[in-house]
Amino acid sequence: MDEILKRLESLHPKIIDLKLDRVKRLLRRLGNPERSLAPIIHVAGTNGKGSTIAMIKAGLQSSGLKTHVYTSPHLVHFNERIEIAGKRISEDKLKKVLIECENINNSEPITFFEMVTCAAFLAFSRETADYTLLEVGLGGEFDATNVVQNPVVTVITPISFDHKEYLGKTIKKIAMAKAGIIKKNTPTIISDQSAKVKKILEEKCMANRSDIIWSADLFTLSCSKKSIIPRKGSKSIEFPFPSLTGTHQISNAMTAIATLKHLKIPEDHISEGLRSTYWPARLQKIEKGNLFDFIKKYNINNQLWLDGGHNEAASIRLRESMSSINKKNLHIIYGSLRNKDHISYLTNLMTISSSLCLVEIENQPASLQKKVAVSDAKGIGWEQVYAADDIRDAIEYTCSKNNIGDSHISILICGSLYLAGQALKENGISI
Repeated sequence: MDEILKRLESLHPKIIDLKLDRVKRLLRRLGNPERSLAPIIHVAGTNGKGSTIAMIKAGLQSSGLKTHVYTSPHLVHFNERIEIAGKRISEDKLKKVLIECENINNSEPITFFEMVTCAAFLAFSRETADYTLLEVGLGGEFDATNVVQNPVVTVITPISFDHKEYLGKTIKKIAMAKAGIIKKNTPTIISDQSAKVKKILEEKCMANRSDIIWSADLFTLSCSKKSIIPRKGSKSIEFPFPSLTGTHQISNAMTAIATLKHLKIPEDHISEGLRSTYWPARLQKIEKGNLFDFIKKYNINNQLWLDGGHNEAASIRLRESMSSINKKNLHIIYGSLRNKDHISYLTNLMTISSSLCLVEIENQPASLQKKVAVSDAKGIGWEQVYAADDIRDAIEYTCSKNNIGDSHISILICGSLYLAGQALKENGISI
């Protein structure tokens, strides 16, 4: 598999080049498999796409429906990106569709993500399912997934600053890029947004005669009951808070519920889906595995958390969630790509944390260098900063420095999905 992926990465000099002509060309040669997919739910946004898709998928599957799912990036194994009829694609089947696409492409320029997207469409077109869940890779309008023409519903999760080098340096440009997945006469379900983003999405929906469903307007919350309650209809219906940890997941759950209700999924199956949703590395508490065993050697009550959020908005939600979890003596292990706003991210976590360990992401040339991160962290006010050799060194350092009496600690590994994937691989438990 690694050999195939390496070949595909060499077909286009740019890692990201947002256009649709290359993917359309290859899909045409493949017989346009994207036109033969099960009804499509197309999801864009800056944060919460994967979690929202996971909840929608769980609701659909709890009602007995089969789903194709395409998400990115993967955490540990590449075939995590593609699920066929509810099951992760086998490595053999993935190899076959990738090689088929590679041969038909005949060495013409195409980005790695475009090639994998075409392979996913090809695999989906050959298996029956009830729905296809597509996550936008980057942006929306010129993302490879946006070749699909007639989704049954479009979903847009919260939009904030990220990927400025590709989407534009203003929130207006970023929002307009993501609004590019809105299709004519297709309903659009939208999470809570800032006023500026809301206006842009409203205008785009109006231009496309797309009915807007604002998910946050449909529900109220009962924190005492931990339930999400519809504003209209039967007052007896209450949906549970999702199994995914974090205050932001409640907002994602509202969007998922709104989508499932639009698709006429029964309320009891929606509730069951929310309870059973699994989506690793999104404020995930690690409760078994190598790293879990390692921290327990120092104190049986030590806790290990993992989150793959990588932008400023994600760090704000992370700060809110960890505060609501009320973890005392919290210690951060951080690593990110160098094109991310690490200064804002680390600034937001400083108020809830006792110390910071910085690591570089293994086998990732674009990783933020430790010496840069250390200098910047100290510059914004972090006092206890340690440059670790790797994740295990960071955990060992943090545990040994804080192994005092009966006091236990919580460790949060965060800053990048690539770092989260590295941590899960190190932990040794399949996902």
